[in-house]
Amino acid sequence: MSINLVRIFAVIMLAMMLYSRQYQILYYFPIMFLSLEYLNSNEQYRTQFRYKILNGIFIAYLLFICIDRGRPVKFYLNIELVINSIEHVLLGFIICIKIAVYYLLLKRKLILKRNELIWIAIGFNIIGFLNEFFQNWYKHQPLWKLNFDSQKDILMNIIGTILFIVFYKKINKSIHS
Repeated sequence: MSINLVRIFAVIMLAMMLYSRQYQILYYFPIMFLSLEYLNSNEQYRTQFRYKILNGIFIAYLLFICIDRGRPVKFYLNIELVINSIEHVLLGFIICIKIAVYYLLLKRKLILKRNELIWIAIGFNIIGFLNEFFQNWYKHQPLWKLNFDSQKDILMNIIGTILFIVFYKKINKSIHS
């Protein structure tokens, strides 16, 4: 997916967020798209990586979130729980891929060592843990209390990062030119 197509999807997703009144996602929107703008302006990203595939993966995940969060119907509670769990497993998995790409670019490397993968996973999960408190603040809930959904989200993020570590070598082969 080219950067121009990424930009078109950014506008579409912004309209979806506003139309469906998913304002909490707007906090993350600039970070995600500025990140993609930066990556696509990086020559190393465009030459060393299959950047169009990576762009497509990052956009597909964001589109999934927009569609999931903005859909007009809700399913049975158990189905909603599964959908949200999948969203958080994918979040851990895909954001770790993005962090790994940034780290590889920064270090000018082609592959990460096991300890680097673990640090990426730990760093993401710390941010994910802190994000649950931000969401409490946004929802006007007790700030320092993690309810069932928050605990589940943290667990699913951890599972996503574990999947990232387990499948890293295969992922790395797939994303390099």
